[in-house]
Amino acid sequence: MNLAPRSLRNRLVLGAAAVGLAFAVLFGIVATWRVNHAEKQAVQAALQSRVELARDEVAADGSINQDAGSPKTDLVQVIGPDGTIRASSPALAAAPALIDVSAVQSSSTGVEGRRALQRPDIDLAVLAVPLTLTAEAGSPAGTGALVVAVDAEGFNAATDELLGLLIAGLSAVVLAMAALSWIFTGRALHSVTRITEDAETVRPQDLASGLPVPHRDAELARLVEALNRMLGRLHESHATELAFAADAGHRLRTPVATLRAEAELALRETDPAELTAALQRIVHDADQLTSIVDRMLARSRAHDRGPEPVLDVLTAAEGRWQRQAELSRVTLSVRTDGGITPTTRCAELVEIVEPILDNAVRHTPAGGAVDIDLQIDGRPVTSLVVCVSNTGEPIPADIAPHLFDAWVSSRDATVAGGLGLWLARETARDLGGDVTVVHDGPHTTTFRVRLPIITDD
Repeated sequence: MNLAPRSLRNRLVLGAAAVGLAFAVLFGIVATWRVNHAEKQAVQAALQSRVELARDEVAADGSINQDAGSPKTDLVQVIGPDGTIRASSPALAAAPALIDVSAVQSSSTGVEGRRALQRPDIDLAVLAVPLTLTAEAGSPAGTGALVVAVDAEGFNAATDELLGLLIAGLSAVVLAMAALSWIFTGRALHSVTRITEDAETVRPQDLASGLPVPHRDAELARLVEALNRMLGRLHESHATELAFAADAGHRLRTPVATLRAEAELALRETDPAELTAALQRIVHDADQLTSIVDRMLARSRAHDRGPEPVLDVLTAAEGRWQRQAELSRVTLSVRTDGGITPTTRCAELVEIVEPILDNAVRHTPAGGAVDIDLQIDGRPVTSLVVCVSNTGEPIPADIAPHLFDAWVSSRDATVAGGLGLWLARETARDLGGDVTVVHDGPHTTTFRVRLPIITDD
């Protein structure tokens, strides 16, 4: 189960607050240790200074000079070797022994501790050091303890106040980081919100203009520029598809109308033989229309595929071409130049050559020949040149100027016949090549296809 907020702004604020909290906890631990350590050192320094002063005011029998009047010796106690109190400063006159003398006797450096007294009501930090005492009435001689104390309430109050300020400050830092993150991310994402709103209003006719570029944000500006380039490509593709649809609709209207007229005429035929012939013509025209539509769609997708190895493409298509020639009782030969290697690649070779070959086979008399010759030509640039030659009658004079026009039959300029040669030339020109007639003699007609090639080194 994903518990993370879906909003980017919320995730950023939560992350900033988490980082701030982690920092606050770590800093608080270190700061608390340092404050307690500083308090401990201050108390130890105060106790040590009081011990040195108290030694000068304590006599050998344990009595205290009460006239010293030093505020640093107002909390002093002398404990005899037997644990009895031999002397105390006035402030501790009613207090019991502040420390166990046996613990002091076994220590050479002294013993520290904390004591909370009821009378007087005070919290003390205590330091007891060994002290050699002489005997007095009722108390033996030996090692006793000199006890000094300081009021710990002041240190504790200062420490608690400092820690309280520290906690409050760190909490304020965490809240401030969260608030600033909320404000800054909101301002940063405002541009994203505007881009989203602008994108919601983009219509197909607005693709070319793109989205407004936020110049204040360099990263978002790069993103929007990339989106605008993508929208530009979509606009080009959309315009191409619209142009193709409009052109196809316009050009297919006439042959479809012709096909309908042939069907209506067939309905009026009463002679079974004529009716059969009319239906065969309708089927043939429908097949031609299907082939034309397929080639137009192939041309519209021409840029979707990259260049393909020429030899592989020929191997896949040659068998189909041979069967087509055999059905028309025509001899087909395919020759390739030695400069064409397995790494030689070319785009849309079959889509361009096949309509020309189909035209050549259909207009070659039975027993004739069709030759396809492929070679590399380096002038003016390195190109693949494909020559398609067929035997038979030359192209009629009235059709020659319109040979590559759309919907013109290659044998009758008055008939709207096909798109094959037009599609072949248009596809070649889209790729940077061309299709031309280089020879139209009394016995042979030759078409030449020139296409750019890519050779992998």
